[in-house]
Amino acid sequence: MHKPKLLILVLTTVSAVGCGEDDLPDSADTGVSEMDGGKPDASPSAGDGGLDAAPKPPMNDASLIDAGSVDNGEALIARGRYLTSNIYPCGSCHTPRDAGVPDLSRLLSGVDCWTDTVPADGGVGCLSSKNLTNHATGLKNLSDSEVKDLFLKGLAPDGKALHPQMPYAVLGNMNDHDANAIVAYLRSLPPVEHMVAPNQPPFNTPPAAPAARWPEADIPRPRPDYVDQAAALRGRYLAGNIGNCLDCHTPRDPATNTPITGKTFQGGRTFGNNPVAWAPNLTPDATGIKTWTVEDVLRALKFGEDADQDHSKLCGPMPVGPTGAYGGITDADARDIGHYLLSIPPVEHMVAGDCMPAAPDAGARDAGAADGG
Repeated sequence: MHKPKLLILVLTTVSAVGCGEDDLPDSADTGVSEMDGGKPDASPSAGDGGLDAAPKPPMNDASLIDAGSVDNGEALIARGRYLTSNIYPCGSCHTPRDAGVPDLSRLLSGVDCWTDTVPADGGVGCLSSKNLTNHATGLKNLSDSEVKDLFLKGLAPDGKALHPQMPYAVLGNMNDHDANAIVAYLRSLPPVEHMVAPNQPPFNTPPAAPAARWPEADIPRPRPDYVDQAAALRGRYLAGNIGNCLDCHTPRDPATNTPITGKTFQGGRTFGNNPVAWAPNLTPDATGIKTWTVEDVLRALKFGEDADQDHSKLCGPMPVGPTGAYGGITDADARDIGHYLLSIPPVEHMVAGDCMPAAPDAGARDAGAADGG
């Protein structure tokens, strides 16, 4: 039978450096799937219980920056790989697929007509995602500053604005260290020659100006009485400043299709047409995740499990679970996100929507128990 699910945590088919400067409208079927299991072969080394050895992200709050996480060279590249593979999976948009499976020989080299919003018309609706490899048909001839302008400011090198479906409004709130790490990782990719097909109308005309950055003031802060403030603030950065939790779980103005940033994390945004996926309320209200624990959030992210008694599978389009991008998130980061979501002010907002969950995966639960998750 159909069963309502409380959690479809973050990340639709958007990427860290522009899906062809555009993305799907909410009404389109996103068809998100994971990239290489969300676990690149050179990710930070795993310790007992996953990837907890990876550095925690520096925070916007200067007093919380861990000096040990400010690094260069290979460590910087590893940080960028982790962010773009397991926190904001660029490959969902930018890696070509062969029979639905990501073609890792062309990792992040862009996709011709990544989606077609008007399939009945061969000249309208096609959207291509950009080649992000260090090739002349990709990012090679752009300066580091120009690359960062793409995903932080929504500005192309020619000064034209990117379409606001590209989440630069969210990513613009990340710190300099992580922005540099993403660029360092993209520079390290094997170059792939691929000049992607031009976008078709309406995506071929840029907006007059970039969309405004998501206001920092509209990213909820932990309640003063929450016990683990440091963990909650780290989670705020991951869920709000660099991840896509707030974008997916914030309702949209139906007239303008823009996020109602004053209702961040309250749920209600929809994805796809058949079936429609509803992003649930992530605040710790009875209509949201009040009954969840930090460990429930970890299991949801890493193993794709609901917090119900039988650990049934969460609904898409979120790439959670062992084969999803969030399967590779560190236990520490998953717990920090849990602390944050449970620390923000609760808001009553019942979100409609059912889905047909997958059968519980006992093996995933056993793995979680073994690593302390």
